[in-house]
Order: sequence, then structure tokens, then C-alpha cells
Amino acid sequence: MSAGRRRLENAIQIGREIDSRLDESDSSSGLSKISSVQDIDFGDIGGAFCINFSSDDQYFAVGCGNSAIQVYSVKQGKKRRPLRHGSNFGLPVTCAKFYPFNSNFLVTTESQGDITIWDLTEWTQRRKIYEKGNEIQTMDFSHDGKIFATAGKDRTVRIYDSDRLDIIKDFPGTGILDEDTSELTEFGHGRKVFALKFHPFDDNVFITGGWDKCIKVWDIRSAHSVRTIWGPYICGDALDMCVDNILTGSWVADNALQIWDFKSGGLIETVPFPSEKGAFLYCARFLSEDLIAAGGSGTRDLKLLYRETHEVAGCLDNDGRTIQALDTADDGHLLAMGSTGNHVRLASIL
Repeated sequence: MSAGRRRLENAIQIGREIDSRLDESDSSSGLSKISSVQDIDFGDIGGAFCINFSSDDQYFAVGCGNSAIQVYSVKQGKKRRPLRHGSNFGLPVTCAKFYPFNSNFLVTTESQGDITIWDLTEWTQRRKIYEKGNEIQTMDFSHDGKIFATAGKDRTVRIYDSDRLDIIKDFPGTGILDEDTSELTEFGHGRKVFALKFHPFDDNVFITGGWDKCIKVWDIRSAHSVRTIWGPYICGDALDMCVDNILTGSWVADNALQIWDFKSGGLIETVPFPSEKGAFLYCARFLSEDLIAAGGSGTRDLKLLYRETHEVAGCLDNDGRTIQALDTADDGHLLAMGSTGNHVRLASIL
């Protein structure tokens, strides 16, 4: 077969694959916002537990269930070699975040309490610290990148200096769970914390959520929590902010996807999440002020929903697997979705 003939057949096959992916998206809603989908197979990784894009949108990192750390080059359209290989006895990488404004450094957290800084220019581990007795579930950087915060099983929220990796402040947890206790606002979390998000414009303020069915608002200049929002049952990376709106995805059947007012703590609206067997959300993100992405174990797919009309703008599944990892880039026009399977799906959004 001539080289020209091979190129022609390859182009036809690629076109068929693209058409198939678009048909899949269009069948989920009348006018899908999903323009293309790419499947990325990372091998036997024990599921994708977390995904994060670099601030320049050039890479995304995947923390895996077998302790592997994978990196994908969006610009080159291919996988890089694993930053760390996994093993049958490895514990999950629960969170991975690139340093803001520096795609050469990545921080990962693990369920045994490790926090590791990776240098992607030399592809080596730069430094590791340890939170004794804690299973870290979540972390996030302030917008300026000067500090980051972690939280997890021991309910304590710790604030670190990003350069020195010293703890500069902590907010201990509590055993108090009574919603009617008037003093509860001043206490920390009473159960495991699964999500943490810094305010997009205020580097001193962040929010957390977990099993104790509330969102805590924190200010590092304060000695304690400054506000408690009751209701959301957060069991994954299902906490986001857009301006002064808080998005929560709860692991419940009904009324799972909600938007709250940051300043007052009041519920603004509940966005219906279509599901015959319940929503049970593990992840949620704002793609824009009017477009939301969320997924979990109820429908076992990711849905794009318009906030104003509540219409479904598109759907993505991953072989019927539970959706548990999600991140967005390019101002909401690109998203990566992971599940309990070994594939990550990269989708372009109109």
C-alpha cells in the first residue's frame, strides 16, 4: 500500500472516530456543548482519583489509585512517562495540584499523609513532608500561590507556606455535630473533610466541606471558622466558587447540585440533576457562570447543565464507571474527567 493511500485511510478513520464521539454527545442532549472527546488510556492505574490542569493549560496531572502519578501534555497530545509508577500495594494519590503560575512544580497528597513536591523539569521528587496520623483528602493553593491548605480524616485544616512548606496556621476539628448549637460556627469540622477551595479573588479566604453536612468558610486572619453553611454532604471534589457563588455537589439522591451565596450563606438555587436512580455526586465545577459540570455514582456519567434553564448541555460517560475526578481549563472550554476505570476523557467545550 502506498504512503499516500495509508494517509488517506488514516484520515478517514480519524474522521469516523470524531463523528462517533460527536454522535455520542449529541444523543445525550439536543444541542451538545461538547465538540470533541479524546480517550486517554493510562493502563492499570486503579482508577483516576484526582485531575488537575496546569495554570498555562499545557498539562494535566492524574493521581491514581495504585499510587501512580501520570502527566499528559495537552499541547503535544500525548502522555509523558509516569512521574511515579504505581504498584499493587500502592495507596491512592488523593490530590494533585500544579503550583499557580509555575507548571514545573506539582504537589501531590496521599491517603497515608504524605505531601510531595515534584520537579517536572528534572522529573524528580524535590521534597516530601508528612502529616502524622492523617489521611489527606484535599488541598488547594491560594490564587497567588503563596500558601496552600490541606484537610482530611483528622478534620484539622492546615495552612502551609508554599516555599518553606512550614505550617503557618491550623484550624483543629471538633466532635460537635449539633446543627442547633449556636456556637458551632466557631468550631472546625466534626467529620472527614473531602473538599477545599480558595476564594478566586481573596487569598485569605477559603471554604471546606465533608461528611458533617456543612460548608465552613475560613479566613486565615481569624482564629476560627467565620461562617457555617448547613446542608451539603460532600464526599469528593464537589466544591467550587464563581465570583461570590458557591457550588456544591452532595452524595445524595435528590437536591444534590446546589448554589449558595458566599456572603450570606443562603441557598440561591437547586439545579436539577436528571437521574432515575439518584444523583450521588462526587465532583462538580463551574465552567462559566451559567454552565456547570457534575458527576458521580448515580448516573455514572458527567452532565453539563445550564444554570438558568436547567437544560442538559451534554453528557460524558466512562464505560459506566463512577465519575470521581474532574478539572477544567481554557476558561471552561476544556475539561478532563476521570473515573474508577483506567481511562481519562478529555473534552472540548463550545
